Order: sequence, then structure tokens, then C-alpha cells
Amino acid sequence: MQFLSKTVLKKFINQEISSVGFDESYVNNAVKKHLFLSIKIFDVTPSQASIIKQTALSCDCDCAVNRGVIDCSVSFSDCVLSGTIAQLTNVAKKLKDQPFSLSKLSNAIFEQIEFNQKDTPRTKIMGILNLTPNSFSDGGEYIEIDKAINHAIDMIEQGAHIIDIGAQSTKPKTDLVSVVYEIEKVVPIVTALKQAFPHIGISVDTMTLGCAKAAIDAGADIINDVSFLANPEFVNICKNADKKLVIMHSRGDSYTMDDLTGYNNVVDDVFQELYEKTHYAMDLGLKRENIIIDVGFGFAKTIEQNFALLKRINEFKSLGFAVLAGVSRKRFMQDIINTKEPKDADIQSAFATSWLIQNDIEYVRVHNVELSCQALKFNDRLYTY
Repeated sequence: MQFLSKTVLKKFINQEISSVGFDESYVNNAVKKHLFLSIKIFDVTPSQASIIKQTALSCDCDCAVNRGVIDCSVSFSDCVLSGTIAQLTNVAKKLKDQPFSLSKLSNAIFEQIEFNQKDTPRTKIMGILNLTPNSFSDGGEYIEIDKAINHAIDMIEQGAHIIDIGAQSTKPKTDLVSVVYEIEKVVPIVTALKQAFPHIGISVDTMTLGCAKAAIDAGADIINDVSFLANPEFVNICKNADKKLVIMHSRGDSYTMDDLTGYNNVVDDVFQELYEKTHYAMDLGLKRENIIIDVGFGFAKTIEQNFALLKRINEFKSLGFAVLAGVSRKRFMQDIINTKEPKDADIQSAFATSWLIQNDIEYVRVHNVELSCQALKFNDRLYTY
């Protein structure tokens, strides 16, 4: 007798368990025994690593550690802890009673299990509205208020859920505009769009407190801070107004960022730096649900580093925050087809949007809303049947 078998993707475990006639009232509990999860734990001592590994083995899990842990020839080791959600739950419970602060690791494992089981809302398309004369992609096209509003309306009609408005170019070696200029350009657009389309989210891309305050007063829902929280006052502004804040990873400024691409491991380094900055924001009082993270594609990253981050973007969801990704027309998208014209990379940007949607990224920031919404509809259809 021959047996027919297939691999079931993680996203469809619930559906497949139900389809075999399993007891529907127990499906959600049963899924925990079928969903496999790997958790990376950073910088533990040999003593901690040994206990984690032994605890994992006692729960039928495994834990990969540095080989120097056995003879304490290393001072610290990362660990990769793997098992089903049910098994990892048992590991976390057992670590509660272990020494060397491992009760804190227990809480961290429970957090990762919780983040992994969260339902992700449908991806929102964030249309870019540049009000600057020197943006890398469409600078000067929408600098006049009528043209800017008409373009925003076009993006809304094409399906944009959010309009991200900015009057400061972030391309390399670009000088900052004045706060007065930003406010004069941004606030009238925010006011007009909020009055005409109250259901549409409004994000303002700014690095200045004056513009952020004025935008919130005008009705903005999100402040998109590409300075990587260089000024913590952004937290207080959003905390007091109960607005969302995008914390985007970056290094240096427009003049220095291309020289600051030295990472030991770009995925892990960006992950850790975002962890530190987001927890700093929460320590200052910003609610977790009001934080959106962005790995900062193109900001102090090489072409190869950008692709590494894109490939593993889903891992950043394990920080426990909504994720925004902005790859549209970036240099590494242009590099695919060897062009220096940003608009030539719209198709490649749409492919990237589709990848981000499949990875359950909550916000995708784009120039070509029409193509991106087509990608969204395509992915919606995949899960209709």
C-alpha cells in the first residue's frame, strides 16, 4: 500500500485539522500541538544556556547553543529554542522556577507565543504624498496645494487606506527645510483631507516637533518619525494626543547614513536597536498599541542589507508591534532592473508589496497605490477559497 502525503502550511493548520473531522470545540487547543515555533534568545550566560537547553529537552523541545557553553569558553551565547506552541508553553512554565533571572525569560517566551497567535488585520495601503520640491521620486510634482489634494483624492479612489504627507525630503545629502515651510505645506492638506474624507487615516512624515504638533491639531492620526526618535518629545506629543507614532530605524542623518552601514548581522542588529527604542518609548508612557515600527529600508543600509531585511521582515512582528514597510521605488528596487529612474521600479515595488502582504505586514507605504491595491486584492483572493 502506498500512502499519499503533503506538507501543510502554518497558515492553514486550523483549516486542515477541521477538514479531517476533528472535534470543532477542541480545534484551537489542538492547533498548539501542531504549530512549530523557533525563538531566538540573545546574550545568555553559559549557566543560563545550559538550564534553558536542559529544560527544553525535558519538554521534548530542542535548543541550539554555542558549543563553548559546555566548557564555559564563551562568556555569552545566543540560543535558538524550538518546539510546538504546547511544548514551548511547558518550557516557559518550568523556567518560572529556575535561577539566574530565567523567570524573566519565561515571560518573554509567553510573549512570543502570544504574538505568534495574534490575528493580523488586513494590510493597509499607505499612499505617499510628497510636498517637497526635491523628493527622490516625485519631487515638485505636487508642491502646489491643488495638485497635492487632487493626487491624494486619486490615491484614495484607487484604494489607499492612509495618506502619508511629508514636506521634507529624506534622500541622501538633502538639507532640512524650515519648520515654517513644513507647516505651511502640510497643515492645509491635513485639514482638507480630514474634512472631505474623515474615514481615511492621515499620517504626517516629519522630523520636527512643530510640524508634528500642528499636524495633530489639524487632525493627523499618525506621526511618522524617520529620525529614529532622535527627540523623545515625539513620544509625549503622541502620548498626550493618543495618536500613533512610527518609530523607524535609521542611523545618522542624510549626509552620514550611507557611511553607517556597518552591522554584525543586519537583521539582529536592527531588531535589537528597535527593541531598545520602542521600550524606551513605552517607558515614557506611549501605549504599545500606539507604536508602529519600521526597519527603515534605505536608511543606513546597503542593497544587500535591504534585501536581507525584506526577506525576514516577518521576524520583526515578534517585537509585538504593528509593522510598517516602505520599499517603494527605493534604490534596491531600482537595482533589480538596473535603472536610476525611481518610477521605473513600480512593478518591482508591487512585487515587494505582495511579499509584504503575504507576510502579514500591517502597513505598506507606496507611491503607486493602484498597483499596490491590485496586489492586495490578489492576495485577498488567495484566502477567499
